[in-house]
Amino acid sequence: MASMSLRIRLGPLVYFEVDGDSCAELTSALDGFEELNEKVDAMCSDLARRVYPGDGTDADMPERWPRHEEGAS
Repeated sequence: MASMSLRIRLGPLVYFEVDGDSCAELTSALDGFEELNEKVDAMCSDLARRVYPGDGTDADMPERWPRHEEGAS
């Protein structure tokens, strides 16, 4: 069976790569990716608020990125 690689670029210097022998194996390896996506979005949003404070577009956003204990569901 052929081997597959999936490389996902998250930024200019950040990427991750998943290797597997089938689509099902790659899908299984990506379980929980939604949670990673939410955490990366929260970190980037927090950084943007710190760099560009007070633009008024994030009124419904929390003031800071939640700690691990607070963000756990």
